[in-house]
Amino acid sequence: MRVELPDDLIEDIRFRTEQEGREIEETIADLVRAGLGQSSNRQTPARVDASVLERRTGVAEKFLSGEWGVDLTGFREGRVADRNSATDRAFDASKHLD
Repeated sequence: MRVELPDDLIEDIRFRTEQEGREIEETIADLVRAGLGQSSNRQTPARVDASVLERRTGVAEKFLSGEWGVDLTGFREGRVADRNSATDRAFDASKHLD
C-alpha cells in the first residue's frame, strides 16, 4: 500500500523519527494508532429506548418550566462580600510583610 502525504507532514515525521531513534515505519504506525485512538468516530452509540427518551423529555420540561429552577436571591451580594473579604485579608497580610 502506498499513501501520499504532504511534504511538511513528511518532514515532521522524519524529524520525530530522528529524535526518537526509530524506524520511520514504527513512527508512522504509532502516529496512526494514536490518531485512531483519539478519533471521535470510535464512540460507541448509546442505545436509547422509548422509556429513556420519555424520562429525558420529562426532566427537560421541568427545567424549562422553572419547576426545577434555582433561587439565586442574594447570590451576587454574597459573591461581592466574599471578594471584599478576600481583598481585606490580602491587604492585611501585606501589612505584616513590611
